Parts: sequence; C-alpha cells; structure tokens
Amino acid sequence: MGEDGYFDYAATVPPYPEALKRFEELSLRAFGNPSSSHDDGRQAREALDGARKGFLARVGFADGSLVLTSGATEANNLALRSALEASSDGRLLLASDAHPSAWFTRETWPKRTDLIKTGTDGLISPDWLATLLSKKTAMVSIVHANNETGVVQDLKALGAVCEKAGVPLHVDGVQALGRLPLTLSELPFAYYTFSAHKFGGSRGVGGIIARREGLSAQIRGGGQEKGLRGGTENVAGLAAALVALDLSARSLEAEVPRLRKLAALLTGEIQAAIPDVLVNSRPEGVPGLVSFSFPNLIGEEIVVEMNLRGFAISAGSACGSGRMEPSRPVMAMGRTRAQALGTVRISMGRFTTEDAVRRLAAALRQVVEKQKALA
Repeated sequence: MGEDGYFDYAATVPPYPEALKRFEELSLRAFGNPSSSHDDGRQAREALDGARKGFLARVGFADGSLVLTSGATEANNLALRSALEASSDGRLLLASDAHPSAWFTRETWPKRTDLIKTGTDGLISPDWLATLLSKKTAMVSIVHANNETGVVQDLKALGAVCEKAGVPLHVDGVQALGRLPLTLSELPFAYYTFSAHKFGGSRGVGGIIARREGLSAQIRGGGQEKGLRGGTENVAGLAAALVALDLSARSLEAEVPRLRKLAALLTGEIQAAIPDVLVNSRPEGVPGLVSFSFPNLIGEEIVVEMNLRGFAISAGSACGSGRMEPSRPVMAMGRTRAQALGTVRISMGRFTTEDAVRRLAAALRQVVEKQKALA
C-alpha cells in the first residue's frame, strides 16, 4: 500500500526509526531487571529513572509522577477501577464518547456509572457537567481528543469545574499527546493516560501521568511502580517513547497547520462531490483527522473497497455479536443509526502529501457512488 496510502494515523502511527534505534540500543545495553541489586540491574534502573524523568519534563509536568503500564487500555482501567473500588457507593461520571477501555464501567458497574452527554458539536458543556456533580461523584472521566471524531474538549474549563467541586478528573489523552501542543502542568486533571504507539513509539508502552495519589494496583506482582503495577518495567520502551514524543512535539509547529490544511482540502473535495455527506469532525480538532458519515451506507464496506484501491482508512463502526454497531461517539452527537453506520475516519500524519489526499478524495467519491448504486 505504501506510506502515501496510509490514512489511519489515529489507529497507530508509523514508528520513528530513531525511537526503534533507541529501543534496540537500550535492550542490548541495559537489559538487566531494574529490580535487581547487581550492576546490570542498577544500570537498567538508572536508565528507567532517566527516561521517566525525561518524559515528564517533555510533557511539561516535571513535578508529577508517571505510572508505567502496557498501554492506555490498562492505564484507563487502572484509573477507573481504582476510583470505583475505593468505595461501595461512589459514582463515576463518564463521557458518552468514551473509548471502550473506559466504557467497560457501564457493564461492570452499570448502577454506579452515569453518562455525560456531548452536544451536537461533540463538546461537553462545563455548565452541564457542574449540574451532574454530587457528593457521591468519585471521579469524572473524559476524552481529551476523541479517537473517532477528533473533537477536542476544553480541558481547562472542564477541569476547573471538577477542581472547584473537589472531584478527581481522569483524562484519556491518547489522541492528544504528541498531536497537540500541550504543557500538562497547565491543565487541571488528576490522571492523564497515554499510549506511545499513537505518537510514533513502540507498542506495549503507556501510562498514567498523575497529579495526586489514589490509585490501587490492578496487576499485582513484585511491587513495581511503587506498588501500583506489578511486572518488570519496559525500560527500552519508555526510552523509545521519549524519543518519539520529542520528535513529535518538535514537529508540531509545522505539522499542525499543514495537517489542518490537508484536512480542509479533503473536506472541501468530499463535500463538493457528495452533497449529502455529514462531517463529524471540527477544523480545530485533532490535526489531520476527518470523520465523514454517508447516510444509508455501511462504513466497513467503504473501508474494504478503499483498501482494494490502495488506501487504508477506518470505519466509525465495529462488527460485534454478528451485527454492525453504529459509532457511539457519532451517535452521541445526534446522528441517526442509519447515518452513524455509514461513518468512516480518515487520519493523516507525517507521510501524508497533498497529492495523496487528492487521490484519496477521488477514490472515496467513486466508492461512495458505487455503494449508493448498490444500496
């Protein structure tokens, strides 16, 4: 398919060669177990401590702490389970566009999980959030930048509401870190989760950037990560993540306007060619992420057809239990089932060119016209 046909950066970002080189280097040089007391173990511990300190400094949160996990799914589970297991009657306020790694609370604790509705623009109103808070609210959980629509929440405003009420705020920052200019010390949250492969690091690395205590171990073992996450730490993975984050952050000044220009180009081309298309993303959202809904079509079928034409995109719906399910974040914005089922997500990154965008737009127009004729 090639790099210019890849339009699924929201799913995963091609790793930076420099990050992989760092991973290999540390895997060979500091291979000891960080918990061991011999010289090889101490060398690994020094590398881990240095990478942790460097990562926190790079996100502008040097005074915070970082709990290393296998990724954001585990990190989200750690934060939310800790809050709900701390008391028998505490309640969670969960954003209606939450990722499945947070949405699980609706099934595990259905009577203790309440939803925060988004508006038709995908945004959560701070005033509305304030009305939902109560003395029983154990935690509020929101998505900084939605993985399907790219909508970016006003974290400062929402965090201020939680801070005033004394309620800890958990933020799923997976699509924001490395893609938006951020200084985390300026944002009011208790826990901020991330995954390294979303900004060009290796898979299997993520964590919680924490401003406060209150987490309780969900994976128990040797007491690593100050007793909050058992298991030998991924030293090389965190060091590689720091390299990838640094490269991503340094590119933002040029990449953010470039990707937004490409997103505007794609949106304009599709709206001109397909008048009934619905645009779920916002120009000021995640740079380069565009969500389209094609009413009465099936997003997965469009994805398959686009793949045959050499383009990797994704659907805003997933196949579960033998039937198609509409995109929950898109439905939360007020779309009907027939509209949401026809959702596709196109996300761009450092290898995306203007020529590739124009070719993608032309192919998408042809595929949609074909699907409409068959419907």
